[in-house]
Amino acid sequence: MLFTGFLLLLVGLAAGLLAGLLGIGGGLVIVPALSALLTWQQVSEDVAVPVAVATSLATMLMTAASAVWFHFRRGAVDWPTVARLGGGVAAGAAIGAALATTIPGQDLARVFAVIAGLIGIRMILAPAPEPADRTPRPRLWWLAGPLIGAASALVGIGGGTFNVPYLTRNGYPIVRAVANASACGWPIAAAGALTFALIGPQGTAPYGSIGHVWLPGMLLIGLGGLLAAPAGVALAHRLPAGILRRLFGVVLILVALRMAW
Repeated sequence: MLFTGFLLLLVGLAAGLLAGLLGIGGGLVIVPALSALLTWQQVSEDVAVPVAVATSLATMLMTAASAVWFHFRRGAVDWPTVARLGGGVAAGAAIGAALATTIPGQDLARVFAVIAGLIGIRMILAPAPEPADRTPRPRLWWLAGPLIGAASALVGIGGGTFNVPYLTRNGYPIVRAVANASACGWPIAAAGALTFALIGPQGTAPYGSIGHVWLPGMLLIGLGGLLAAPAGVALAHRLPAGILRRLFGVVLILVALRMAW
């Protein structure tokens, strides 16, 4: 149990650092790591994968709050934008989480693999998003918000992967786009985790679970993310992230292949 706790904390540290640094959902690290850990502990795949997705979202209640606080202290969060997008992403997240509970574990793993693989390819090939030459505001938020929330909750990520390019195309500088995406991650996490908690798994969940949310994983991974997210935010304001984006893109493709298999 002590070794498991150490692994969960380590996963949280990695997820929090990446969430703060690149504005991506820590779930891209948490879901495959937690799925592997649970299956190693003899939890069936049909339960392990959705539990990993649900627990990933629940951890973001802590990590997203930490990242948002440090972005806010640097004056990077545009609260009117977050308020406009927040309701839409929350509604979409609830729908995505409910849908995820109906998909068999192997199929859900493949959905994650496809999305992670596409994100990885984009991170390798595409340059860092540049803001469009337009006034910053969330255009078509009523459509983009629910779609981003649903896709994010379906695979257990905070939405930054989709929100950052959406916001930069709508005129937001990259650091402000990352900050706003982090803030929008909290309503995604809250709505998605609550929906997963209210729906029980089709099988035996790990000990200490509420619905699909595994509380020990949530607390230890969330603690690691809470500690590491500020460091990621600080680096995001200082370092060019191009090389890191490409390196993480390669890792994502490898993870996608493993999840698909």
